[in-house]
Amino acid sequence: MTAYLDSSALIKLYVKEEKSEAVAKYVRALAAPLPFSQLHDIELKNALRLKLFRKEATRKRVEASIRLVNQDLTDGVLQRPALSWIDVFGRAQELSGEYSSQIGCRSLDLLHVASATLLDLTDFMTFDDRQGILAFKVGLQPVEI
Repeated sequence: MTAYLDSSALIKLYVKEEKSEAVAKYVRALAAPLPFSQLHDIELKNALRLKLFRKEATRKRVEASIRLVNQDLTDGVLQRPALSWIDVFGRAQELSGEYSSQIGCRSLDLLHVASATLLDLTDFMTFDDRQGILAFKVGLQPVEI
């Protein structure tokens, strides 16, 4: 694993959205499993269910997408990283103290960036501007597509 995709990037692999094809092409070129933590799991599946709530997708489509996420986890396309959530929250607290008042980071932004740094990953893909700035400030390489 070398790249971390936050939920705003991962969802593009499971629902056709703007830049979905570019994200898929990037992931195929990696030829490596993507880290998929419990944070990704709840965020991604909740985002899919919100599409149903917002009438952006049918129940059938959302359920199919969730099955595909679960299958990708079983098949090793997505991989559970060895993360200590105590360490993730501790690192997120540090990042908050250092950057939140300057960048306006949300808690989930902090948790994703903390996870990526603790996994010693180099590349970070997000479609959230503030999260991208935070990732860059802590030494992660933003993936631009």
